[in-house]
Amino acid sequence: MSETRGSHFAQNSESAGGVDAPLVNRPAAGKHFRPTLKSEDAQPLPPRPSDSPTSAAGNAVCWLAAAFGAAGVVLVAQLVVGAVVGVVVGMFLLANNPGADTEALIEQLSVPMMLLSQLGSFIIFLPWWLHLKPVAFVPTHARERTAGRIALALVAIVVLGLGIQMLTSYALTFLLPLFPDVQAEYTEVMDTPAMNEFTLFAVVSLAIGAPVTEELAVRGVVFEFCLRAVCPQWAACWRDRRWRKRTGEPMPDLPPVPSARFWTANVLQAALFGLLHLNVAQGLYAFVAGLVCGWIVWKSGNLLFSMAAHLVVNFSSYFVAQLSGILEFSGVMPAIAISAAMVVFGLGLFSVSMRGDEGQRSLRDVA
Repeated sequence: MSETRGSHFAQNSESAGGVDAPLVNRPAAGKHFRPTLKSEDAQPLPPRPSDSPTSAAGNAVCWLAAAFGAAGVVLVAQLVVGAVVGVVVGMFLLANNPGADTEALIEQLSVPMMLLSQLGSFIIFLPWWLHLKPVAFVPTHARERTAGRIALALVAIVVLGLGIQMLTSYALTFLLPLFPDVQAEYTEVMDTPAMNEFTLFAVVSLAIGAPVTEELAVRGVVFEFCLRAVCPQWAACWRDRRWRKRTGEPMPDLPPVPSARFWTANVLQAALFGLLHLNVAQGLYAFVAGLVCGWIVWKSGNLLFSMAAHLVVNFSSYFVAQLSGILEFSGVMPAIAISAAMVVFGLGLFSVSMRGDEGQRSLRDVA
């Protein structure tokens, strides 16, 4: 890691006219001037935080705890905020209509409760991600891209998202009957208005609210903390943030993150994403989808692409029957093969669309 040290107030004494040169040079007529100190008067920089040694194990424990904590905040927003608001609203409705069916009322409130919990997550995680972003790993992969490449990436995301949805659907169809308890749990979760009713609020919640809030929380904040946990050598980027702001020193020019470390962090964030779904079936396919979304974010340097992929997967769940009818023109097994081919093609096309003339930018470039 290389970094320019020394005060930015310092000047070379010889270029200023030697040791007997005056403190300031007289400005040209009509121009303002700013006094400049001689080099011997320059103040030393304050201690740099990253100069204090931190063990790799300590760094990993710290940032993994932060990742788990951020995931816990998601659960609090999803369960507590939605439940509290739902109880308050439900009590108000029951007070005005004592004879109402409680179970029907809870089912009726499930979608508004989900929307409110997503709003709570958005309010929490958008500013959190914007605070982390200037020193985050993900933006180092962002590049200027032409409209044609962006369009190609969006086509890839649609193909990829549809393929993931159909492969997941076929996997659940064949595997869930082998595990009756898991199937019963999954059926209960999916048999709610938010999951199986094609209404405006349900679509907004499932296809917009969930992708936006979950990508901000998991592929934004949680993924960043997982990357920090496995990349202690890059600690100067975040540990020295206030120091750089105070001293005016530049961001250190650090090398790219090795592929193995990215995949370690990607597996960690995907595992936490799966756990957030709180049931086995959803957790397993959420883990796989989380791996893909993490890869998309890493390739693009932009959460918007992973949000788009998440949207396609969720929204296409309303049309599984229609898509199956199209793909199964010659049987189920060919349809599964086509779905797998769509996933592979989508991944390849997205990778091609992300190629550019520039290489990966360093963290210094995005500071």
